[in-house]
Amino acid sequence: MPGRMPGFGWKFRGGGYYTDKSVPASKVEEKLKEALSKATKGHTWTDGRGAKHIEIVVDNEIVGNLWEDVDLASLKLGGYWVTPMGIKAELETNDKVVGMAWLQV
Repeated sequence: MPGRMPGFGWKFRGGGYYTDKSVPASKVEEKLKEALSKATKGHTWTDGRGAKHIEIVVDNEIVGNLWEDVDLASLKLGGYWVTPMGIKAELETNDKVVGMAWLQV
């Protein structure tokens, strides 16, 4: 199938999205700490529904988004999933998801 990423796909019966790739949580936590150590907060805006968005910027690239104004040092890894483009990770503080980030592992 043209354009298909090896190791990723969609099963029509009894499945849904799947991947045969896996990345240990320890490696994802390491990459998240590395990214957050270099991160700054970027622009803040409120969308049409009233939700706040704060960019997470590393090396002049937006790598994530916060929904609450929290200290970047207080963030820890929540859930995550592997995609063809990298890792999508939940950012938590005080056991509450407050944002998302994209990581390359």
